[in-house]
Amino acid sequence: MRLALYHPTGGYYTSPAPFGATGDYYTSPAAHPSFGALLCVQLHRMWQLIGEPPQFTAVELGAGNGLLAADITAYAPTISPQFASSLRYVCIDRYAPAAAPNATSPLLVDRLRSDRIPLSGVTGCIISNELVDAFPVHRFRIVNGQPLEIYVGLDANGDFCEILDAPSTPLLPARIRELGFALPDGFRGEARLDGGAWMRAVAQALDTGFVLTIDYGHEERELYSDRRRNGTLQTYYQHTQGGSPYQRIGRQDISAFVDFTLLQSEGRAAGLDTLAYATQADLLSALGMNEMLRHARATPPSDPQRAANLIAMRELVNPSGLGGFKALIQGKRVGATAAQLTPPPALIQSLRPPLLTDRHMPLTQGRYPQTSWELPRLWPPGV
Repeated sequence: MRLALYHPTGGYYTSPAPFGATGDYYTSPAAHPSFGALLCVQLHRMWQLIGEPPQFTAVELGAGNGLLAADITAYAPTISPQFASSLRYVCIDRYAPAAAPNATSPLLVDRLRSDRIPLSGVTGCIISNELVDAFPVHRFRIVNGQPLEIYVGLDANGDFCEILDAPSTPLLPARIRELGFALPDGFRGEARLDGGAWMRAVAQALDTGFVLTIDYGHEERELYSDRRRNGTLQTYYQHTQGGSPYQRIGRQDISAFVDFTLLQSEGRAAGLDTLAYATQADLLSALGMNEMLRHARATPPSDPQRAANLIAMRELVNPSGLGGFKALIQGKRVGATAAQLTPPPALIQSLRPPLLTDRHMPLTQGRYPQTSWELPRLWPPGV
């Protein structure tokens, strides 16, 4: 999985444009700029909660072409000129973007090319959107009550085949024991064993502030439930969801659900307090999506963009689509509660929705595969 996704000369994420209408899937930032605008509202509230520091740094990991950064920084001046002047935005990705969007934001966005987090002493928020789901996983199957690892080999015809054998690392059976409940024989699943290293790197980079992680997945009781006894590994190719990682090597996306219980426990061990865990729909609604939708509906029906904006905004909070993603907010030295993360009503009532631009992709041009049943994307551990 690591080679297929991240090999520097043939990996999926080194391909020219895996996202968008001509790629294999789209993400929330590409669906509508209100996603970035509402995350900007959240960042503004975080800035307030830590005393409105003169420099508030937003660090986006796995930033890709920078579309989310462009939307967040473009909306910041409409919320608070003082906040906008304090906001420093840093994009980090292990590969240079294929094409950066034509942003209209007056704010400077710094870009770093790295497979690590080459920062320390950050006061602000570390953001990732659809990043952790593409960290490589170990696959396993329960046989006679014990986990065997699923390896990849070659059959007599030289084709890929799966081989069951003893785990390659004691961390794999240890992770399964940590679940606290037995998995039945025949259960196939995944374990992302580098989540702890990633959380430690995030916590070490952050001095004071927050971590916002948005992705698809579940807490462990749901993730390892009987309805997922065949695992959650999925592939995506030209907006079509598949299940075999042994086809189109380097030309299709491979991902697996995120274990949010693990992120929370590893975060606590690294000094990060869990402040909130909710669906993307609930997060965006608490930040003002309903108010933005109200204003969008007030657009004259004759406006040709009215329907496109409304469809895209609703998809962001659709429980069966992007709205079903999970959002985890953790904090370090902030002393905040989940209730305090919600902006005051006066600010929410003042929000106006940004409109689709040519940098975004109308949903009629692409389908997010997960909307059909649940769920994909972005960089590797290299932490």
